[in-house]
Amino acid sequence: MALDGLNERAAALLRGAIDVHVHAAPDPYAERRMDALQLVRAAHEAGMAGLVLKSHEYPTQPLAWLLDAEFDDLTVYGALALDHAVGGLNPDAVEVSLRIGAKVIWMPTFDSRHWRGYRPQQVHSSAPGITVLDGGELLPVCHTILDLIAEHDGVAATGHLSTEETLALTAAARERSIRTVVTHASMWIATEAQQRLAALGAYIEQCATVTLGRDGDAVPSGIVEQIRAVGPEHVVLSTDLGQAHNPDPPLGFGQWIEAMLEAGFDDEEVGRMVRENPAALLG
Repeated sequence: MALDGLNERAAALLRGAIDVHVHAAPDPYAERRMDALQLVRAAHEAGMAGLVLKSHEYPTQPLAWLLDAEFDDLTVYGALALDHAVGGLNPDAVEVSLRIGAKVIWMPTFDSRHWRGYRPQQVHSSAPGITVLDGGELLPVCHTILDLIAEHDGVAATGHLSTEETLALTAAARERSIRTVVTHASMWIATEAQQRLAALGAYIEQCATVTLGRDGDAVPSGIVEQIRAVGPEHVVLSTDLGQAHNPDPPLGFGQWIEAMLEAGFDDEEVGRMVRENPAALLG
């Protein structure tokens, strides 16, 4: 894969990097830049060490299992997002995915109640928006799901939950010593809340896609300030790429790395955010 003018430092840091949040075809609602095979091949050619396949609608572990067997020196991880297409907060779906090797379980994304108010144009189900709280308390089914994640050594990702929901979910996950990541935090999680979540032991994810094209609703300088406030030791850089109008995800990851270098982070700090921290998150 051509890295289209990526500078040498960024290209070097991309080698061995892990993208914990990336999309590919097939997708029932969105045109994707690459199919899953093309994506994994491009990541392998760029020298990346791994990626997590995300779908809002279906479990990706079967795809990940097959593709992982085809490529040496790169690990493909499967995942599940708890939206209505898989039954929402569905422990049975969680257990099946984890039993066949899925690594990341996202809380509701497009079908979360919070997302319905934030971006109603990205709603595909007529069922009610999903919340994880009742009267400020985490729903019993969420505790069941977290117990399953802990049992199978999975990762809890907060999805598109509100700040209040994210804090409650993260606290319960960390009580179980579950490795936890706050999904694309810059979109609505304020810096102070990010610091509280990091203090609980969660990783704070910062995604390239929120700075790009028509998906862009955050400026890199704002994200840089958040990273400095939280500390690179608590941050995971990912892409959330795969949209047809955005760059190939591995190239976009390299450009995201380049942006962080230009913002003044050194190679060790960027390496930690794209290599060591993602590796620790995924276990």
